[in-house]
Amino acid sequence: MQEYLFAYGKDDLTCRLSPERILGTLRPKPLPSPDNEQEVVRRAMENPIGSPRLKELVKPGEKVCLIVGDMTRLWARYQVMAPVILQELNEAGLPDKDITIVSATGAHRAQTPEEHEKLVGAEVYRRIKMLDHDCRDAGLVKLGTTSRGTPVLVNRLVYEADRVICTSGIVYHFLAGYGGGKKAIMPGVSGFASIMANHRLSLNSEGPGLNQDVRAGKLAGNPLSEDMLEAARLAGADFMVNSIINDEHKVALAVAGDLAAAHEAGAALVDEYFGVSISELADLVIASCGGYPKDINLYQTYKTAHNMVKAMKPGGVGILLSESCEGIGNDKFRTICTDFPDNESREQELKTNYEIAGFMGYTQLLWAQQNHIILVSSLPPEQVRQMNMIPARNLDEALSLAEGYLNSDYRVYLMPAAATTLPLLS
Repeated sequence: MQEYLFAYGKDDLTCRLSPERILGTLRPKPLPSPDNEQEVVRRAMENPIGSPRLKELVKPGEKVCLIVGDMTRLWARYQVMAPVILQELNEAGLPDKDITIVSATGAHRAQTPEEHEKLVGAEVYRRIKMLDHDCRDAGLVKLGTTSRGTPVLVNRLVYEADRVICTSGIVYHFLAGYGGGKKAIMPGVSGFASIMANHRLSLNSEGPGLNQDVRAGKLAGNPLSEDMLEAARLAGADFMVNSIINDEHKVALAVAGDLAAAHEAGAALVDEYFGVSISELADLVIASCGGYPKDINLYQTYKTAHNMVKAMKPGGVGILLSESCEGIGNDKFRTICTDFPDNESREQELKTNYEIAGFMGYTQLLWAQQNHIILVSSLPPEQVRQMNMIPARNLDEALSLAEGYLNSDYRVYLMPAAATTLPLLS
């Protein structure tokens, strides 16, 4: 028997398994750790993909809108990217007064001045006017409708700008395939009706269940992703700068250029570092979020559950390790499971009142209905059962429960950093 270690909250959990049972340990490939983050961004901007350099696109006298994320995307390191972008704009003859920063809040809350300063850094915040997007603002501009029927309403400052620059970080995204790129426009600076129409593409329009083409790691043929890009093209996005962040929370890699071509190149890098090829599925997957703060609540654990089931045989067993010291973390994530009698009524609720948290809760419930998911957490057992999962007090108990569902020759994948590891079945 061999001992295996998993992060759990601010501590660790261990289990003992025979090495012969282990199909593999799935974890991301280590990213570079550069000495100078801004130099990484600068090199990307000097070598744009599918586009001229930014300073060749803009002209003196033009008004520029720089889109950054909000506090839920602070990890993308806008405070590193923004000064480099401003330097190139200034070198092209654009003064600070002709540049505005819009925080792409999507359907999220408004932010404080202190949060704005944290997002872009003290110097940029002092120099450049910065505002939040408001998805319910009556002054949004309608630019038309996408081929899939999504009304494209965008922030007026974005519409009125001569040049629009999008920034974000690229990671796997369970709806858009990958974060970053066009998501700065849709949902970032779009109207609430636009966001909801786009996100409803995650549901099967021809019957019950989910749209199987809307998933992490898929751009081409993903209708929700393609709809986002179509909306961003209508909004006239001119250039993008996106980061890829390492475990030290620093900019390890960056891409810049055309909104589609540069983003696709960044997505390929995400595949290289965060995608793990597997040749078969396992009977049992043991998955940790990676410890605190990634397992601060069950809502944040969704990404880990999403990746865990990608490595699991249909009807298999997953042991999910999430301390969830702050509880469920989102009320809609919970109530979509607890307040509706069946999946038909849950889907109808999402079609009528789509919310990302509700969709996440519903899909996690589906995984738990289709497989045996055992949750090791600090949550009350009854709350765990309400989400259709099996509660366990520790990893030993979870493994004992799992073996009750498994044949004697079961095989296992270990996922110690499952929140950032996407298994790719070849």
